[in-house]
Amino acid sequence: MKMKIKNIVQLSIIAVLLCFKINAQNYQPLNIVNGFNADLIANGNGPASSSTTQSVDDPVNGYVFMSTDFINGSNVAPTSGLPSNGLINSVNTSGLSFQLAPYTADNSLRLENTNDSGVLTFNANPKASKVYMLATTGSGSSSAEIIVTFTDGSNQTFSDQNINDWYYADSYAIWGIGRVSRVTDNIENSTDNPRLYEIALPISSTNQAKNIANISVTKTSSAMGILCVFGFSYVVANSCIAPDTVSATNITADSAEISWNSISGATSYEIYRSLSNTAPNGSTPATITGLSGTSAIIQGLSPATSYYVWVRSNCGGSSTSDWSPAFANFTTLCSSVNTPYTENFDSANWYIPNCTSYEDLSTGGSWGVIDATGLAGFSSNVLYTFTSDQNDSNTWFYTNGIHLVAGNTYVLTFDYADYESPQSFQVVYGSSPTSSAMNNLIQDYSDVNVGTSTPASLTLTPTVTGVYYLGFNVYTPASSGFFGALFLDNLSLVQGNLGTSDHTLDKNKIKVYPNPTTHYLYVKNDQKIMTVNIFDSSGKKVLSADRVDEKIDVSQLLQGNYFITLKLADGTTYSQKFIKR
Repeated sequence: MKMKIKNIVQLSIIAVLLCFKINAQNYQPLNIVNGFNADLIANGNGPASSSTTQSVDDPVNGYVFMSTDFINGSNVAPTSGLPSNGLINSVNTSGLSFQLAPYTADNSLRLENTNDSGVLTFNANPKASKVYMLATTGSGSSSAEIIVTFTDGSNQTFSDQNINDWYYADSYAIWGIGRVSRVTDNIENSTDNPRLYEIALPISSTNQAKNIANISVTKTSSAMGILCVFGFSYVVANSCIAPDTVSATNITADSAEISWNSISGATSYEIYRSLSNTAPNGSTPATITGLSGTSAIIQGLSPATSYYVWVRSNCGGSSTSDWSPAFANFTTLCSSVNTPYTENFDSANWYIPNCTSYEDLSTGGSWGVIDATGLAGFSSNVLYTFTSDQNDSNTWFYTNGIHLVAGNTYVLTFDYADYESPQSFQVVYGSSPTSSAMNNLIQDYSDVNVGTSTPASLTLTPTVTGVYYLGFNVYTPASSGFFGALFLDNLSLVQGNLGTSDHTLDKNKIKVYPNPTTHYLYVKNDQKIMTVNIFDSSGKKVLSADRVDEKIDVSQLLQGNYFITLKLADGTTYSQKFIKR
C-alpha cells in the first residue's frame, strides 16, 4: 500500500514537472562567435583606455562600461559595474538572461554612422519563438533594422526598432552599472544609470520551425546616437507552435468574433480573455477551450468595455503552445438606452463621455469637455468645440443610441451659448452616429449670438421604432479675425405628451390643464413647482417663473404650439406640449 502511494506521488510530481516543461518559457543565451568589432567594457587593472578600444558615446567624452573587478590607473575601484562573469539576469523579464562576450576582447557590435551594419553568428543554430537583443545607444537614441536569417536561406525582418539612450529609459535588462571615461579615467558610480536594454523580436509561427543561421543589425537613424549591441538570447521554440496573428471583428455590445492563423499540428485552440493587457503565462488557464477552426465568437461580454484576447494551440494531450505573442484588443459597442436620457458632462474630464462620439469633417473640429465655470453663464462642465477664423467648420457630436418608439413625441432640452464669436449649429437625429445618417432635422440655429447660457426645448417624433442618435452639427463659417466656440450642456430627452387632452402623470400626480388654453394653465401636483419654463416651437424660451402655486398666465403668448417644462422639488423634470389659442 505504501509503495502504491509512493508511486502515485512520484507520478504526480512528474506530471507537474512535465506540464511546467511544456508550458514554461525556456530562455537560452546565444553565444556570439563572430561579428563584434569593439571592446566597450573596461576590466582588470590600469587605465580604461588600456582595456577598451572605443567608446559607447561621443569619443570626446569617451565613456565605456566597466566590470565590477575593474581598477583604474589611479588604483580606484568602482562601486557598481557589469558582473565580472558577464552573466546578466534581466530585471524586466523573469528568467531571461544574457551572456556577454569576454571583457578581454571585442564584446560589442558598435554602429556609429547611418547604414553601418554587422552580421553576428553563433555557436549553435537554434529554433526560437522569440529573440531578444541586448543593446544601448550612446549620445542619444537610435533606430535599426534587424534581420534574422535562417539556415534554409529565408529571413524575417524587423524594421524601425528603437534603441534608447543609455540613460533613463525603460525596458532595461540591467541598470545602475556606472561608467568610466577612456579620456580622463574618471569613474562615475551610479545606482540608476547607464542601462542596457532588451529588444524583443517575435519570430513568426512560420519561422519557428526553422534554425537561426545569423542575425544582422543595421543602424538606420541619421542622428548622432551610437548603437552598441552586446548580445542575443532566445526563447526555445515549442514543438507546439502558437498562432501569431489574432484579430477581432464583428464586434457588438456583448460579443466579438476572434480569428487567428492556422497552425500545422494543432488539434484545437484555446482563448484567454482579460480586461488587462498583462500577457498570460504558461500557467494561466484558458477562458475557452476545445475550439476547432480558426475563429470563434465569444459572447456574454459587457457593453462599452475594453477586452484583450490571446490564443494558443493545443497539439493533443497536455501539449499546448505558448500564448500568442500578439493579442487582439477591442472595445464592445455601447448598448442603446431608453428615455429619459440625460447628459450633463460632469462625469467627463477633457474627453467626451463614454458611448458618445464625434465626427470632424473640417479641420481641427474636435469636441471635448471643460469646466466652464464663469464662462458664458455656465457653472460646471460643458461640451465644447472650437471654430476657426481660417476654415469653415463642419463637425458633429453624437449622443449614445436611444431607443425611440414610432409615433411617440419626445422633448429634447439643452443649454447652449456661443463664446467669443457667433456660432451656427443644427440639431438632427438619425439611425447611426455618422453624418450621412443624420437625416431628420429638428432645429437649425443660424448665427447664434446670445453670449450666455440659453435653454432650448425641441420636439421630435420618429416614424419608425428603432435606435436613434442625436447629432449636434456645428457649421460656423470662417470668421474674420476671431476664433470662437460653441458650448452645450444639460442634454435631456424625455417622452412628452402631444395630445390636446388633459394629461396626468399618475406616478407624480401632475396635471396640467386645460389644453388647449387661451389665458391660464393650471398645474396640480403633490410637490412644489420650483421653476417653470415655456418654449415656443423653435426652442426659444418665451416665459419663465419660479415657485408657481396654481396657475400660469399665458394670455400674452401668440397662438401656436408650446412646451412647458416643470422642475419639481425633488429635482425631477417633466415636459408637456400645449396649444395656445
